[in-house]
Amino acid sequence: MPDVSAFSKLYGRVGRYSRYAGIGFIVLSVLFLVIAVSDQFIVFEIDSIIAFLAALVLLFKDPRARVQARVFDAVMGSTDEAIGELSASDAGFTYVPAGNGVEMVVIVPENQGGAALPNGAPSKAPTMEAITPPGRGLAKLYMREMGVTHLTMDVLRASLPEAMRENFGLARSVDIISTDDRVDVTLHGASTSCTCGLGQAKSPTKGSVGCAVASFLGVVVSAATNRPILLEPCVHEASTGAWTIPIRFGPTILVSA
Repeated sequence: MPDVSAFSKLYGRVGRYSRYAGIGFIVLSVLFLVIAVSDQFIVFEIDSIIAFLAALVLLFKDPRARVQARVFDAVMGSTDEAIGELSASDAGFTYVPAGNGVEMVVIVPENQGGAALPNGAPSKAPTMEAITPPGRGLAKLYMREMGVTHLTMDVLRASLPEAMRENFGLARSVDIISTDDRVDVTLHGASTSCTCGLGQAKSPTKGSVGCAVASFLGVVVSAATNRPILLEPCVHEASTGAWTIPIRFGPTILVSA
């Protein structure tokens, strides 16, 4: 089996510097053409055409047209784990920070009967079993790629747009609007659909698990605020191609270790 990480690194380097690589292939194409004309050697004519075609592909390539392979690697790792743990339930789901960092954010399904704690007061109610968020792998990759050791909302606002655009190729730009009770993340020019409960009505007490991208955003917001969150149905603005992932803060919940 080929080394996926090697292909990922190669794609990342070419993807980020595709314009420079395209110019390099144009120079190579001209060089081959000059040699072919001077030596009347057809092999160099063919090489010149191939180099020119490669230059066209690289110069007009949108680096966001494909999500980088390493992003898929990170997404699929925790997504497969989550699929094995989740059942086809219509219950609500809450993202809960069970400790410090994105790796400690878990999903708690409503049907396990856990208790909400008013104002963070201690409770002797049964704690809830936790499951793995589909976006945990991408959240961990984001932390590693951006060199983030302590995640806050200020750090998220400063680093998430660059990560989504340059590192992951998932969106052209990102807007983050936060209030005391919610955070709305809008992806402009998204290269993937964010179908987190799209078109499904949710009650005020229920949240969705979300797709991998929405789950990733739920994980980082929960970790940055150290608060439970509920993913609401995504909103797609067809005229602009923007996707908004609404995230609402939920009640405090105990989670078993």
